[in-house]
Amino acid sequence: MSKSTKIISLKEDVEAFLHDLISVLNSPDFDIDKDLDILPKKKAESPIDPYTTANTMLELDFDRKDVWHQLISLDISEYLETFIDDKDPSWPPFFAFAKSIKNRDVYIKAKIRDRVNGKVFCVSFHFARHPFPDTLPYA
Repeated sequence: MSKSTKIISLKEDVEAFLHDLISVLNSPDFDIDKDLDILPKKKAESPIDPYTTANTMLELDFDRKDVWHQLISLDISEYLETFIDDKDPSWPPFFAFAKSIKNRDVYIKAKIRDRVNGKVFCVSFHFARHPFPDTLPYA
C-alpha cells in the first residue's frame, strides 16, 4: 500500500471545498442512498475494530442521513489536513476534519468524487485513533 501525501491546503481551497460539498449535498438531485458512498471499513481493518466507520456509526446510532448532516455542517475551523489520492494524483483530494460528535472526537475524510453528477465519497467517519492536535490550521 502506498503512503498518501498529506498537505495543509490553503484556507481558500478548504473554503471552496466546503462550499462545493454543501452545494452537492444540498442539491435537489442528490440521493443519499446512491450519491453518498461511505466506506464501512478499510481492507486491513478487523470487523470488530471500534475505529471502523461501520462500528463508529453503530456506536453513535448513526445512519447515512446522520453522516450527511455531519458533512453539511463541517466548518473551516474543523479542517485537519488534505490527502492527495494515492491511486491517482489527478483525482480530487480527500479533505480531513476533526469533529466533536456526542462528546467524542470523530475523524472525517471525504472528497467530491464527481462534481458533475454529484457524487461524494466519505472514506473515513470514525472515532479518532489518536488525539487530535491541540490547534488545527484554521481554528
